[in-house]
Amino acid sequence: MSRRSTSRGLFGALATATVFATVTAVGSLSAGIAGATPAAEIPFGGWDSCPIDNPETSTCMDVTVTGGNMKIGKLSVGIPAGAMRIAGGVAYRENPEAEFGFDQVFIPPNDNSRGIYAEPIDIPGGALGIDLPFNNLFGLNKASATVESTSALPTVDAFQLGVKLPVKLKIANPLLGDKCYLGSDSNPVQLNLDVTEYGVLEEVPGFPDTAVVRNTGHTGQPFAVPTASGCGPFGVLNPIVNWRAGLPSSTTSNSLATTSDVYNIGADSLRPQPAGSPEPAAVIAERRPSK
Repeated sequence: MSRRSTSRGLFGALATATVFATVTAVGSLSAGIAGATPAAEIPFGGWDSCPIDNPETSTCMDVTVTGGNMKIGKLSVGIPAGAMRIAGGVAYRENPEAEFGFDQVFIPPNDNSRGIYAEPIDIPGGALGIDLPFNNLFGLNKASATVESTSALPTVDAFQLGVKLPVKLKIANPLLGDKCYLGSDSNPVQLNLDVTEYGVLEEVPGFPDTAVVRNTGHTGQPFAVPTASGCGPFGVLNPIVNWRAGLPSSTTSNSLATTSDVYNIGADSLRPQPAGSPEPAAVIAERRPSK
């Protein structure tokens, strides 16, 4: 990491910590302010993905992609808002040799997502590279790509807002079947997203001990993409997908740039309080109906 990126990361960490301190101080006040923004109006997935039942979880982190572009070989795909989200918990384990004296360990949600939530993204030109009449030949030419998790967990940095995603890309088309992938558990597409621009630090109204860094720019480090597998019966359509996408593609042929809103909250703000204590303000705000 360059000196410039390290200093920017440290600035981001200090700025985030400052916001956390400010939010903690005013959180109980903002929770009671009339007209505080209810959770239903906040454009992210909510805190239900955070594994607060794990006592090691210290921070809940949610990275919601609001736009971007992915280029793989000959394919260039725009990423619409809400098409991808990384969410889970972060534990801090002491490590004197680490930059801040501890390692940040991602703790996945208690579901099968492994912390990655994604929607299909349409591939311009579909399977043949051109848009055809009759609704792309009655849908036969339509193709989409979906980012899926692998057996390896993501890595997140709640301080410098970095994200590392070992993923596979599912390519969907009526003729390709349900098992057409670029990358696999044993040979994933490694998306390492570094912050290229820190966004605006804000408090989320009604959520004490919380901060959101909006419009955070991430750029993927160089990554390679292997040939397709499982496309069509017994993989007979793998060559067609490889031709269409220009696979395998080297690190010089691929790129990823996204803009995201990054949410952080102290896990204790979401955990149930002892008997007789008021519920955490974040839980109350999340349950409050929209107006």
